[in-house]
Amino acid sequence: MAERLGEEPVQLDFQYSPAMSEITLVTRDRELLFAGMAGALAAWGMNIVTADAFSNRQGLVLDSFRFIDSFRTLEMNASEHARFVASVHDVMTGKVSVEKLLAGRRRGRKKPVKVVVEARVDFDNAASSHSTLLQVVAQDTPGLLHALSRTIGERGCNIDLALVDTEGEMAIDVFYVTRAGKKLESDEEEAVRQELLAAMERNARS
Repeated sequence: MAERLGEEPVQLDFQYSPAMSEITLVTRDRELLFAGMAGALAAWGMNIVTADAFSNRQGLVLDSFRFIDSFRTLEMNASEHARFVASVHDVMTGKVSVEKLLAGRRRGRKKPVKVVVEARVDFDNAASSHSTLLQVVAQDTPGLLHALSRTIGERGCNIDLALVDTEGEMAIDVFYVTRAGKKLESDEEEAVRQELLAAMERNARS
């Protein structure tokens, strides 16, 4: 995929499965890239179960998302597979705004919460020699990953590595972030914490 970037700057590989599908992105790094991918999947009603994001010193990004088709859109309509990939591609190339796509997303009936998960944002500057580890534990809600990654990006932070997991109704998202190539200072951490908590609250209400 990296070798084909000269022909097409956004490379996508989609593997469909009724149980859990996966889409992989290889492209050059840019602001809000991870958030854009998460938002495009949310707009299609996909429930992201796990995600991995990596970038190297050459600015090459490898993002992989594994998700469940909540509305069975891809399962019931094989012809939608190509349109789904094209839609994600359009977001990644900037042809379509992810906010516009999200604004028109279909919403299913919200499932009643069985276990309430209190939102928590923690930081660790000792876990990595070059990045600040940011861990978010929260109620798993549609669009959560997009809300978190967009907020991080809008704070001027770069996501060097992301490890996303879901356990029942609890989302555990870990980000290794930097700002201007450095770890976050304590005042920056507190500002990010407050904005992430606010973003999660807004997302839960939407």
